[in-house]
Order: sequence, then C-alpha cells, then structure tokens
Amino acid sequence: MSVRVYKVGGPALEDPGLVSPLADEVRRGDGPAVLVHGGGRAVDRMLKALGIESRFVDGRRETSPEAMTVVEMVLSGAANKALAAGLTAAGVPAIGLSGRDGGLVRATLAPDLGRVGTPERVDPAPIRALWAAGFLPVVSPVASGPLGEAVNVNADEAALGIARAVGATTLVYLSDVDGVRVEERTAESLTPDEARARIDDGT
Repeated sequence: MSVRVYKVGGPALEDPGLVSPLADEVRRGDGPAVLVHGGGRAVDRMLKALGIESRFVDGRRETSPEAMTVVEMVLSGAANKALAAGLTAAGVPAIGLSGRDGGLVRATLAPDLGRVGTPERVDPAPIRALWAAGFLPVVSPVASGPLGEAVNVNADEAALGIARAVGATTLVYLSDVDGVRVEERTAESLTPDEARARIDDGT
C-alpha cells in the first residue's frame, strides 16, 4: 500500500478549477493520502488590509506575534476549511487541521525571524486516526513552538516532515512554477544526482 503526501501551493489554491482534478488524483491512489497547503498570497492580502508590516528574509516571512495571529487565521481558518470543504464536495471526505492540532507538528524557532520555525518533530497519530475513520487529512502548516505558541512553518518543510513521519512513498509538490531555472533554460525535471549537483553549484 502506498502512502502519498501532496503539498498545494497558495497560487494553486486560488485556481477554482483545481479542486475537482485534485480530488480525482487523490481517489486514483491505492492507499491513504495527506494534503498539506500553503496560502501566502491570502496572508499577504490580509496583512496589507490590516496595515501589518511583513518582510521576507531569505525566502521566509518574518513573523511578529501580531502577524502570526493573521497567518494562523488565514491558513488554519479560511484557507484550510475552504480546501477541506471543496474536496468533500468533490467526493473526497476531508477534514482540515493544523500542525498544532493533536501535537501534529512541533517546531524549533528560526533565529531573528520572530514566530518562524522549522519542523522538529511530527507525530503522525492525528493523521492515522483520520485515515482510520475514512477521511483525507488537509493540513495547515501552522505548528506549535517550544512553549506551545503558534509558529509559522514553511508548507514545503511541513509536507516533507509529515511525509517522513507517515512513511510516504510519494511526495508531490503542486505549484505554479514551471521548473528550475538552469542558466538560460527551464528544467522541467531533475534526477536526484542532477538536483544535488545544482544545489552544490549554487543554481
């Protein structure tokens, strides 16, 4: 039996035509699946509407306690529930939860970025309980910090941590990015060796 983890990026979440084919993809598998989602664009819009400053440092959003309230509200609230409801309506019963629920994802804090963390421990028990009940877990990457506080975790990293914890055989990142830019061309696929070489040479 194969276990699949899908990570859906924020831009893809905003495509209204995505949910039905995503539900079809989940149904095609012969084993359980988990869906982890982002939602950065929606967070950006809400922070701007509320006049809360936000900046990115090396690709990570510096997150003050005030901004973290908005991140959790958008990701674990509106984005998570809309995606779970859409999948359920498309015939895949789904339940939305966050990395904070049931101690699913615990994170260490990244230095100098406020409430930003890196997954340290993933407890797959909440996911396995939902599988046993016949549901697709839809996970927001908001995690628990060292003191139980809400922490902003990159959804790509959360998906990887969850994939490892549940023994996934497949990890799929769904994105609006066409590939990896290698000099003047876009590589649509890379072998593991090619990927390591491109990391080593700084690409």
